[in-house]
Amino acid sequence: MNKNFNFFFKKKSIYQIIFYLFFFLVVIFFSFFLIPFFFNYSPQLIEESFKINNNIKIQNISKISYKVLPTPRLKVSGSNLYLKENILKIDGSEIEIILNPGKILNYKKLYYKKIIINGGTTKINTNNINYLLNYFKKNKLKIFFKENNLTIIKNKISLFEINDGAIKISPTNKQQPLSINGTFLNHKIIFILDNKSGNKKNILIKIPKLDIFSNISLQNKDNFNFFSGLVNLEVLNNFFQFNFTREKNIEINKGFIRNNLISSSFEGEVALKPSFLLNLNFEPTILNMEKLFSIINKKYFSDEVKKPELINKINGLFVFKKMFYGDVTFQNGEILFKNFKKEVNSTSFFNAKITEFGKKGKIYFNILKVIQHRKSSSKNLKIAGFIVPHSSEIVFEKILFGKEKYTKKKIRNSEEKFKKEVIQKSLSNIFNDKKMNNFFNSFKY
Repeated sequence: MNKNFNFFFKKKSIYQIIFYLFFFLVVIFFSFFLIPFFFNYSPQLIEESFKINNNIKIQNISKISYKVLPTPRLKVSGSNLYLKENILKIDGSEIEIILNPGKILNYKKLYYKKIIINGGTTKINTNNINYLLNYFKKNKLKIFFKENNLTIIKNKISLFEINDGAIKISPTNKQQPLSINGTFLNHKIIFILDNKSGNKKNILIKIPKLDIFSNISLQNKDNFNFFSGLVNLEVLNNFFQFNFTREKNIEINKGFIRNNLISSSFEGEVALKPSFLLNLNFEPTILNMEKLFSIINKKYFSDEVKKPELINKINGLFVFKKMFYGDVTFQNGEILFKNFKKEVNSTSFFNAKITEFGKKGKIYFNILKVIQHRKSSSKNLKIAGFIVPHSSEIVFEKILFGKEKYTKKKIRNSEEKFKKEVIQKSLSNIFNDKKMNNFFNSFKY
């Protein structure tokens, strides 16, 4: 009886010792992390630490507070961040500085390896992309963004925005050093940069609701001044693939595009400086011109359409070979079609200009056709006018056949003949070779 009684008290004593020891450790633990509540973290301390450790300039700090949960951190309100010579600007955000738990009692110096940026706006200039990538490559600071608006700009012009972004920049992560989740044009977008072996990287871009998926295999040398890679891009039912190299400009080769309208190879060059410029050569093997014209009509010449912003931003030249030949030039918000013909040795040439879009939009054109008038002679037929795609209206303004300049009456007669025998009920019939040739042949008589 006495032995059992003594054993009970000895066991109880052991439990008490363990409890007191645990309580003591908990008190010490919380005291350790609560002490920084009494520190006076000055804006100057944070500014100097960011400048020395990460070459980051921080300004306009309105409030600094210490939080112990979920991990020890400083919350800095009302601040603006500028990374190394303003290659990245972050305005109007709240910053959480995740402190090193083992060194939080050192109130004269900040020790941290990660910051969280809540809210605000981040601006990146495309001219600084290379410097920015090099900065993150050399700097080991992890940066997380929450509900941040990311704006990409070029020459003070906003190119696109990703809203409510959750961005993770983790230079020490060998698999995914950069990931972005946000909203682009009211649709969810996912961007992931994956590291592969050597200097190889994969860039994944997904916009599920728009059925957009892109996989870019990238190999870089010379600190991003030279790189090459392969692009696979799917947009709805459109598939693009091409190889590229980039030094001063982007050279594209072995390109291919396929959808239910066109199947074509392409190659060329893309210049980014001093302005965005495209020069591409296409060799289509399949092209449904009638269906393409119908889509363009609905998309760019309907009631509510204004000039698409993309047209104002694109400058360049598209050269078509095979199936048909000609140049399409995008210049200062205008689209020019030059010397289009069906075959290399064709005697028909088509030129056009588009400057207006929407319901009142017009396509101004002129046609040159060499007509064998007699066995020993030929005449040039020149027709100038415009098309109103929305209303399927076509107007001839001038006709010159050889040296004869048609009168207004003869122009109207030819116009009515063209509408009756070629256009009929659809503008797409201008791509009907048989109807067009029958119309041209009527000038022989």
